[in-house]
Amino acid sequence: MRRGLGAALVGVALAMTGHVGAQSPAAAPPLATTLAPLIAAAVTPGERLSVVVMEAGSGRVLFEREPAAALNPASDTKLLTAATALAALGADRRFTTSLDGNQVGDAVAGPLVFRGDGDPSLSTGDVYALARELVASGIRRVEGDLVVDDRALGTEHLPPAFDQQPGESAPFRAAVSAVSIDENALSVRVRPGAAGAAAIVSAEPRGYVELESALTTTATGQPSVNIAVTPLPDGRARVRVTGSVPAGARSAVYRRRLDSPSLAAGWAMRSALEDLGVRISGATRVGAAPAGLTTLATHRSPALSALLYEVGKESNNFYAEMTLLAIAATPAAGAVTFQRGTERVLDWCRGAGVDTRGMVLRNGSGLYDANRVSARQLAQVLRANWRRPAVRDEFIAQLAVGGGDGTLRNRLRIAGAERMVRAKTGTLDDVIALSGYVLAPDPSRTLVFSILANGVRGRAAPTRQLADQIVTTLVGVVRAQR
Repeated sequence: MRRGLGAALVGVALAMTGHVGAQSPAAAPPLATTLAPLIAAAVTPGERLSVVVMEAGSGRVLFEREPAAALNPASDTKLLTAATALAALGADRRFTTSLDGNQVGDAVAGPLVFRGDGDPSLSTGDVYALARELVASGIRRVEGDLVVDDRALGTEHLPPAFDQQPGESAPFRAAVSAVSIDENALSVRVRPGAAGAAAIVSAEPRGYVELESALTTTATGQPSVNIAVTPLPDGRARVRVTGSVPAGARSAVYRRRLDSPSLAAGWAMRSALEDLGVRISGATRVGAAPAGLTTLATHRSPALSALLYEVGKESNNFYAEMTLLAIAATPAAGAVTFQRGTERVLDWCRGAGVDTRGMVLRNGSGLYDANRVSARQLAQVLRANWRRPAVRDEFIAQLAVGGGDGTLRNRLRIAGAERMVRAKTGTLDDVIALSGYVLAPDPSRTLVFSILANGVRGRAAPTRQLADQIVTTLVGVVRAQR
């Protein structure tokens, strides 16, 4: 479904007329007459609302309100990251993770190197698959250290602005690394035992986590699970679980961000190898691989077009920041930094005809108070991708479907308009955003929209409802074309 979506979306070739940034006279009266009073009745003092609606084919602006206001776009920043990634890396790009070393008989002589170039999807299961491949090649011993080489994405592990909430342990602000597993989050799995007995607790990444559990099982009541994570001197983590769960409770998984992602991946690999009978004589550490090693086992990620589903549909911050660093690393020249990644995003925008005046980009996910983008700029980005056949299908496919999947699975369920709305949501304490497309039978009449609201703290629900009402109105406009 993912790779074959383009024909259903487009149907015929698009009219390639007009410039991305083209601006036409005022909105068509019917749309303006409908949207202006709707917005006026909903926006309260102190809020900023920027809205742009334009035709995808011609670039004709049908409605706008404060179109050039540079606002916090929240996760609509991911539209810029995804667009640049498709152009700079290509939809078919796959990331490679490997085990490298010098094999002598049944041993690796010297270090065994665990190397990656930024696969955001690498899982514990993939680590075990790599370990099994190594064992299948005949390796039973490693006469040296297990070294994690994470240099491919540079040395910055915490994206810009993520330090604005330093006490937050949730995985939505996980650190990044060229060698990362399970989205750089540790998982604590809990299920009840018999009433009066200990609960059953496990944790991953194995090897990295030193688990202590005093969690008990009660006959009745509600789950009360407390998880404390503290660093160990060797860089690993001690996880202490206390509290209780009732005997009838379902199994549950609690996730926390990792502080040492590369090292965690290394310990997970060591644990997998040892489970398979491989003895490692040296330490587990992060460092540079020596030159001249042979690749002994390899794992390749899904294609970028598939990985971007996590960025667009699920608004996954970890995937977005890993993608931004991959952009910074291609081509491989100079230091890989978040700043270099955002500079390349700005370069892509300019090359696509987007007016970047006032645009500020610091990270690739839109988390916290980091970025400034206008609704006009986002609309121009959306239109630029619509008008580029080489990336259009993949770009649209990674967006959430109104009423169907991703962050819109429970929004914009419009009878008779199934799959017409494809959009990216954005939510912070003070921000609501929604930008995307309303697909039309005539592709050139497809509507591009961007809605950015700032200053909405405490009013997220009604602001989100306003955004949905605007898009529902646009669906009516497109349906009237039939």
